[in-house]
Amino acid sequence: MTRPLTRRQHQVLQAIRRNQEEMGLSPTLEELGKELGVNRITAYGHVQALIQKGFLENLEPGASRGLDLTDLGRSALETGKEKQSRENEIPSLTTFSVPLLGRIAAGCPIEAVETPEKKEVADFFPGGSDLYLLEVKGESMIEDHIQDGDWVLVQRDKQPTDGDTVVAILENEEATLKRFYQEGNGRYRLQPANPTMSPRIVDQLEVRGVVVSIFRKLG
Repeated sequence: MTRPLTRRQHQVLQAIRRNQEEMGLSPTLEELGKELGVNRITAYGHVQALIQKGFLENLEPGASRGLDLTDLGRSALETGKEKQSRENEIPSLTTFSVPLLGRIAAGCPIEAVETPEKKEVADFFPGGSDLYLLEVKGESMIEDHIQDGDWVLVQRDKQPTDGDTVVAILENEEATLKRFYQEGNGRYRLQPANPTMSPRIVDQLEVRGVVVSIFRKLG
């Protein structure tokens, strides 16, 4: 079964097709990142996810402009127009909810798994942003008062700055929740909020959102 497109991945497909129509060729990763307002590494992560899902193909591996939409990708752009229009509307306070996509590791990284469950957050946010929920597993963020079993509300379209708590996707598609820092040499530091754990220094990662709120079960 084909995994569904995220809103951001739909935007990537739109950007590639728009560049093809206007310039007669596909964009480079640098150009794609500039148009989307993200860095090259994040753009690369989106492209690789789209290739794995079958919406993009790399016709010339190693070439800077070898990307092209597959038939599935072109079909998704056509059938997704009405859906995207509905998603861009700001929900009312009485109906606003966000999807609970799965569980995010606050210890050893694990893959976030999508589920169809919805959680109402109308009392906390008026909507209008690209938001989703993740359930925290582990204790690597306890000094930031993020505990095992908490839910974090993540803004997918928010660009991270140093010190933000982010959902980070590593090269092996593992997902983890950590504080984000740019090291200044093209590397990134994922810092746990637990003195018993060490930070991870990585060359590549994809940030899939910034934590904007925390929810905790009562009882």
